[in-house]
Amino acid sequence: METKRKAKGSWGVRFFIVVLGITLAFLFYWLLSFIEGDIGKIERPDKHVVRRQYISEELDDQKEALQKDIQRLSRKIKTLDEQLHNLKKSTSNYQNTINQLLPIQKQSIEQGIEFPLESRQALSSAQAAFLENQKRDQDLNKQISELTLARQEKQADMNDLNETIEPFEEEFREEWDRQQTAHNWKVAAIKLAVLIPIFIAASIIFMKYRTSAYWPLVWAVFAASFFKVAFVAHKYFPKPYFKYIAVLVIIVIVLRFLIYLIKMIVAPQKDLLIKQYQQFYDKHRCPICTKPIKAGPLRYAGWKKKTTVVAPQGTQIDEQQAYTCPSCGTNLYDKCGSCGKIRHTLLPYCEHCGVEKTE
Repeated sequence: METKRKAKGSWGVRFFIVVLGITLAFLFYWLLSFIEGDIGKIERPDKHVVRRQYISEELDDQKEALQKDIQRLSRKIKTLDEQLHNLKKSTSNYQNTINQLLPIQKQSIEQGIEFPLESRQALSSAQAAFLENQKRDQDLNKQISELTLARQEKQADMNDLNETIEPFEEEFREEWDRQQTAHNWKVAAIKLAVLIPIFIAASIIFMKYRTSAYWPLVWAVFAASFFKVAFVAHKYFPKPYFKYIAVLVIIVIVLRFLIYLIKMIVAPQKDLLIKQYQQFYDKHRCPICTKPIKAGPLRYAGWKKKTTVVAPQGTQIDEQQAYTCPSCGTNLYDKCGSCGKIRHTLLPYCEHCGVEKTE
C-alpha cells in the first residue's frame, strides 16, 4: 500500500538541514551587508569646500600661522624652563660647597693655620661657578620673560582672530551638519529602497511557504532580510523615531502570531486537527468535548481528570460498535464504507483497510 505521508528523514538529516539553514541565513545576511556597504560608498560632502563658502583661506592661514607660533614659543619656554631647573640644581650644589668651605677657612685663619691650597682652589672655583650660574640664571629668566610676553601677544592675536571667525564658524557648522544629515538620509533612503523590496518579497514567500518542505530556505531568507532592515533603520533613524518604529513592528509581529495561534484553535489546519484528534482518541476521550469514551469493554470503566485509560488485553476495535458522544453528539466510531469494520470517524484512514475517508 502507498505511503500517505512523506517521511521526515532521520534525525541526522534533519539536524544538518537546520544547520545549513542557519548557515544560509548568515550567508544571505552577509550578501545584504555587501550591498549595503557598496551603497554606503556614495560620495560624501567635501568639508573643505563647504568651509570655504563661509571662511576664507586667508583667515585659516592666519589662524594656522598663529597656532604654529604659539606652539613654537611654548616649546622654547619649556626648554628654557628645563635648563633653568638644571641650573638651579647646579647652583645649589655650588652653594653647599661654599657653605662648607667658608667656615673651615675662617677657623683656619682664627687658629693661625694655613688653609690648604686644594681647599682654597675648590672654594675659588665654586665661587666663580656660583657667580657664573647666577648670571646665566638672570639671562634665562630674561629670555623666558620675553618669550612668555611674545606668546601672550600671539595668544591675544589668536583670541581676536577667533572672535572674528566664530560667527562664520557657527554658520559653517550648521551648514555642514545639514549636509551631513541630508547625505545620511539619502544613503538610508537608497539602502532601504533596495532592502525593503527584498524583505517584502521574502515576507510574501515566508507567509506562503513557511510550512513547506523548503521551510529552511524560506526562514533563512526572511530572518536575514528582517534583521538587516532592522539594523539599517536603527543606524540611520534617530532614536526617538526608531523606538516607535521598533515597537510598532514588534506589536505587528506579536499580533500576527497571536492571530495565528487563535486560528489554530478556532480553525486549525488539517494536519494539526488530525494530530489533536489522534491524541484524544489515544486517551479514549472525545476529541470535541473531551468526555471519556465509554464504548465496548470501556463502557463501565471509571475515569479521573486527565487520566489515560488502558484497554484490557485482547480488546480490539472491531469488537466495538458505532459510537456517538452522548455529550456533544459527535459520531466517533462508525462502519468503514470500504471494509465494513468499525473505524475512527474523525481520522482520515481506516486502520483495517487503509482507505481514506471521503467527505
